Amino acid sequence: MKNLIKFILFLIYTIGIFFIENYIILFLIASFNIILMIIIKINMKKAIKSLIKLLPFILFTAIINILFADLEFAILIGIRLILVCNLSYIFAKTISYTEFGEVIEKIVYPLKIFGINSKEVGLVISIALSFVPIMKDEILQIKNVLKVKGIEATNFNLMKNSSLIFKPFFISVLQRLNEIEMSLKAKAWQE
Repeated sequence: MKNLIKFILFLIYTIGIFFIENYIILFLIASFNIILMIIIKINMKKAIKSLIKLLPFILFTAIINILFADLEFAILIGIRLILVCNLSYIFAKTISYTEFGEVIEKIVYPLKIFGINSKEVGLVISIALSFVPIMKDEILQIKNVLKVKGIEATNFNLMKNSSLIFKPFFISVLQRLNEIEMSLKAKAWQE
């Protein structure tokens, strides 16, 4: 129940940020995010690296808003996106995949009247979220294997040697995905 309340507050806070047009209030929200990160003991360097990785997306969105709106609105959107990305990072560090799957299960529970199994939806969400880091690890592992074989990891070489890349990638990912599903079922996630 605690995670469900945390998720609902996260949604309200995130949506609320996009209705704020006052820079002072946005600065106070940024300060609150920093204080929250200190209280929860989140690594600031990792949070900043996470924001830097998202910076191209934020800049692209701001540029589009400059073209179709005005500079002030684009800056406002950029600040809002930075705050939301930071808040999402904080939320992701405070909840596990399994806990988030349980939250989704509780949210979709009313859909049982339409015959939707909420436990299966929660399981699928947990598997999907845990699948992202697995794919990242597998891609890094494949790049390292290609380096060892003397193949540079350029787009042309990746297309040329696709059988060396995609076959082991999909086999490994599907095996790990099956392991995740079995472990979640073994933890009595569903019957």
